[in-house]
Amino acid sequence: MRQSRPPLARMQHIDRELRNHNYPNCSRIALYFDVSSKSIQRDIDFMRDMLHAPIEYDPGKKGYFYKNSWKFDPSLFLNRQELEALAATTRVLAQYQGTPYYEEVCRAIEKIMQYLPVSCSGKGLFEIYSFDNPVPVCHIDQEKFALLEEAVSNMRKVSMTYNSSSRQVVNERIVHPYRLHYDQSSGIWYLIGYCEYRKACRTFAISRILTLVLTEEHFTIPESFSIGEYLAKAFQQTVGPATYEITIRFSSYQAQWIRERRWHSTQKIQEHEDGSLILSLSVGALDAVKRWIMQYGSQAEVLGPEELRDMVKMEVKEMGEVYGRG
Repeated sequence: MRQSRPPLARMQHIDRELRNHNYPNCSRIALYFDVSSKSIQRDIDFMRDMLHAPIEYDPGKKGYFYKNSWKFDPSLFLNRQELEALAATTRVLAQYQGTPYYEEVCRAIEKIMQYLPVSCSGKGLFEIYSFDNPVPVCHIDQEKFALLEEAVSNMRKVSMTYNSSSRQVVNERIVHPYRLHYDQSSGIWYLIGYCEYRKACRTFAISRILTLVLTEEHFTIPESFSIGEYLAKAFQQTVGPATYEITIRFSSYQAQWIRERRWHSTQKIQEHEDGSLILSLSVGALDAVKRWIMQYGSQAEVLGPEELRDMVKMEVKEMGEVYGRG
């Protein structure tokens, strides 16, 4: 038996048989590729109806033939630029290494390219652009990832021990897994779901899940839950119990880089004549915002809320004590 091949490979074979006047039929080709006759009939219908191949059936010879001269051309599916763009996606997919479907997707792209012998002329995409090869920051445990994927798909609760970096404690959680989420900026995979321990929706770094067990208990996602609304409240994948209106003044020096990026979906920028700016955000994670602000040192000043301003003051004071010890 022949190993089952992609539809493009079957169509190429059908085309050769037709051009060689072998009068192929669905049963014979299906046996050759080890697929159903209906699959071959769909291939022939596609060639005839969508690619306008002049295929007709000869009852006497019990097979198909070309009424007029015609040749199957794989480039009808993708041109050179589209083929090169498809190849480029393998570079982008590097950030998903270790996830259950990474290898499958890469193999699928390779198969498509294998059966699309498009001629190239001139400079190709890879001679014009260069692509970074992103690699996940944290190692991905494939078994753990697959287990979480099954839990999300089948809406089954998971029992896990989790290392909470913010509180530096390890505790047990029962979680209703809603979504697996990849953060492009940090290169980290997260699990978003309802935590029975916290009695609220939380975000968990998958790399900090120490043990994981898929339970037999099922759950339902509340109709009121929206992944878009949940992520809108987060800052750097951290969501707090309340939403705060945050304003930060950036110096004219630092402002040139702040205005180049979109830091949050709620952000607003107020420009000043001296080149400085005020960035406003509506988020629910003061500690995450504090950590982000600290990287800009004296080039950033928290204007509000007062609670966040006090947090930064305390951090600066403690830093002064650390560096003043000598």
